Amino acid sequence: MEYWEMYDRLVDVTEDLNKQGATAFQVANVMARFVVELSFDCAPDSRQATYLIMTAITDRLDRDFNEEMKESA
Repeated sequence: MEYWEMYDRLVDVTEDLNKQGATAFQVANVMARFVVELSFDCAPDSRQATYLIMTAITDRLDRDFNEEMKESA
């Protein structure tokens, strides 16, 4: 299964939860905690789990920064 296929399925799950009354923030809170638990349970060690999580955060911050730079140019 490809990355984007899994991503799209997770988006579908979040939309279903929203239809059932969960707010976007509630879903994000649960998913963030789930991702942390999953990362630490599945990674070979806590260092690699931390790396996975921090890489995802850094990628998002870089994307937001680049978009801000484009808008201000």
